[in-house]
Formats: sequence, C-alpha cells, structure tokens
Amino acid sequence: MKKITSLLASLLFSLIVNAQNTIVTDTIIQLSTCAGGNVIVPFTASGNFPTGNIFTAQLSDGFGQFTNPINIGSIPFNVGLIFATIPANTNFGFLYKIRVISTNPAVIGSPCPNTLIITQVAQLNQIIATPNDTICQGQTVTLSALNPAGSYLWSTGDTTQAITVSQGGTYSVTVTDFLMCETDTSINITVLPQPCSLGISELNDFNVVISPNPTKGIFQLELPNYDVALTEILVSNSLGQPIKTEQYKLNENTVEINLSSAEKGVYFVWILNGDRSATKRVVKE
Repeated sequence: MKKITSLLASLLFSLIVNAQNTIVTDTIIQLSTCAGGNVIVPFTASGNFPTGNIFTAQLSDGFGQFTNPINIGSIPFNVGLIFATIPANTNFGFLYKIRVISTNPAVIGSPCPNTLIITQVAQLNQIIATPNDTICQGQTVTLSALNPAGSYLWSTGDTTQAITVSQGGTYSVTVTDFLMCETDTSINITVLPQPCSLGISELNDFNVVISPNPTKGIFQLELPNYDVALTEILVSNSLGQPIKTEQYKLNENTVEINLSSAEKGVYFVWILNGDRSATKRVVKE
C-alpha cells in the first residue's frame, strides 16, 4: 500500500510539474512576404525547462493546420524569441500559422494569434543559353535570365538581364523581383576544342549511340560503318579540355572508352569523320 501511495504521489507530482510548463506563441513579426524570407517568433515559456531543452518554431500548412508541421528555427535557451526562416518552396497563402514547441519536457505551444502571409514565392528562375549550353572554341553564347525582375547580379559582375560569354564554366545570377524576393540559379557552359561542329544535321547524320549513359566509367560508343578508314575520337570535360584522344578503324562498329580514372561529372565525346563531326554528352557517376 505504501508503494502504491508513493507511486501515485510521484505521478501526481509529475503531472503537476508538466501542467505548469506552458508555451504561448506571441504575435509573429514578418520581415518579408517572400518564401525564403525571415520571421521573428516571440514566445512566452512558463515553468521548468532544464538544460538540454530545445525550443523550436513550427510552420503550419496553408490553412493553419499543424498536421505535418515544418521546423523553421530553433534555440536552446528560453530567451523569448526565435529567428526563423520560411522554406523557399512554401506556396502562396495567407493563413499560415506558427507555434513553438519544446523537447524537455515535450510541450506544444499555442499557435500565434496572427497569420503569416506569403504573397510572393521566390521566383523559380532559369537561365536560357542561346544558341546552346555547348559551343565550339571561339564562339559565344548569350545567357538570359528567364523571368523579368527588378534587378540582376551575375557572377561576372554584370547587372543586365542577359550577358554574352565565350569561356566554359559555371555562371550564376541572383534575381531580385519587384517585391524584393531573391532567387539564385546557375548554368554550366561547355566549350569544345577545335575542330568542332555542333550542327544538328551533323549530329543526326552519325547516329552515335553511347551505352550505358550515365556510366560508372566504361561505356560503349556505337558508330555505323563509313567509307573513311580512320576516325578521331576525343573526350573533353565540361570546360572543353580534352582528356582522352583515340583513333580507330570504322569497321569496329563498337568502341570501348574507359573513363574510370576520371572524376564524376559531365563529359563530351566528339567524333571527327572526314569533313563531318558529331558530339555526344556522357555522364560519369
């Protein structure tokens, strides 16, 4: 009887202690209406929250429901506010809510009294390469940010919507729309060494097949028979730098190329057959 009484007393004490731990999420301060923007989440935590406890701000769905809440910011101390970030893929909506929870003890706080408004999703921008993202050495390509915006900042330092480049590499642009929402996007430009031709008719003329593609390192290059006795095969990296050159007779319809020692990435195989050429992309996993 004594043990049961002691157990009940302990349980009652635990219930009383947990009942004293409460979290009230106060009015949030929204710093931006953009997805990917920041909010300040004030909260009031009452009771005993020992060392090791974590306070976490959670975002509801677009209807204010916490069926599948998303954690957007945490803090290990009871300082009364959390600096949180709204995920960049959050959809348009004006009924979002935020609440604060704790880990020790596990307490779910009340939702904030106001609603979070997402009026503009950060633009899923895209860079368009004209004529293509693969060019021959000595040629140029125009890179254009697809969506109209308030400002542009390229990795080259340019601030126009479109730029013209001739070097291989990765180019990125930060686009800021008219509601001050920012998004970053990039594109990789490949420059193939000369001799080089990227005409569509020439690409189709060869009917080149690469398998497997993507490859772990070794792949087969299949070519039809041509009258020209000798064909040159060149493999370049995404910057247009040649890494492997071979010559073989065309009566060997299938040629094996080994990129096992190459790093993972995108490579280009170009075939020169007399006055014709073709280029194929291969991915090394």
